[in-house]
Amino acid sequence: MEYNNFPYSDIISYFCRIKNEKSGMFRIVFVAALMSGLFTTGVYAQKGAIEVGLGGGVSINSNPGSNMMYKGNRMTLNYSSGLNVIYNFHRSVALGFDVRMMELSRISDQAYPTHLKTTVGGDDKRFVYSKSLISACALVNGRYTTPRGYVYGGGALGYGLSRHDSKNLNAKTETYRAPDGGQGIVWGLQAGYTHGVNSVFGLYAEAALRNYNLSYDAIAPEVRPYVLLNYNITAYTLTVGVKARIMPKYRAQNDIPPMRGKGRSRRYK
Repeated sequence: MEYNNFPYSDIISYFCRIKNEKSGMFRIVFVAALMSGLFTTGVYAQKGAIEVGLGGGVSINSNPGSNMMYKGNRMTLNYSSGLNVIYNFHRSVALGFDVRMMELSRISDQAYPTHLKTTVGGDDKRFVYSKSLISACALVNGRYTTPRGYVYGGGALGYGLSRHDSKNLNAKTETYRAPDGGQGIVWGLQAGYTHGVNSVFGLYAEAALRNYNLSYDAIAPEVRPYVLLNYNITAYTLTVGVKARIMPKYRAQNDIPPMRGKGRSRRYK
């Protein structure tokens, strides 16, 4: 397979032509594009390998803080999915980025009164803080190689955006949805294990924490005097998935062991 013909410059130029620079989605795309260019451009002149991972799993989340009044006393099990690209430039250190999407919700046994003389909560239905919370983060991981793979752990920093239809609820399962469009800084931690099936493909399992500081152009519910909604919330995810390793074409690297193998990899002439 000829990797050198991949149009990196065309992709970067495309993202640079995006006009809506103030939108949260632009910021997420920009982070993902920047990290992709940073960790893939020039890889054929450097030691190391690129790994692309795709996974899915489950998440739970804390209660929102600050001026989000609707809080749940029971956790719910939500979906989580992710795509990550990792560049192993050293045996013990890897850089990369990930893009995640997940739901945030909880259930409250308490009924909250509203200014409309109705109540939300206390009905075994969910407070949905985000149906689709999308984030892009730069990653720095430490690695410890094992005979069949490696253990890793590190930190993440990026930007997140909440998107959903805030006006139409699923009446059977939801009692409240937060406004659409919350966005802000994301930071987190992750740790996991990658097990090599062969020199190209591997399986991985990862536990991660992501903290979101979300600001909205919408009024906080049931807060007087009126203020814009802003809160901090933490999600805990468990993800399993598949990774594919792309080695530099010109040679295999002695200092970057394959996902699965015994001993050192050989050099190609």
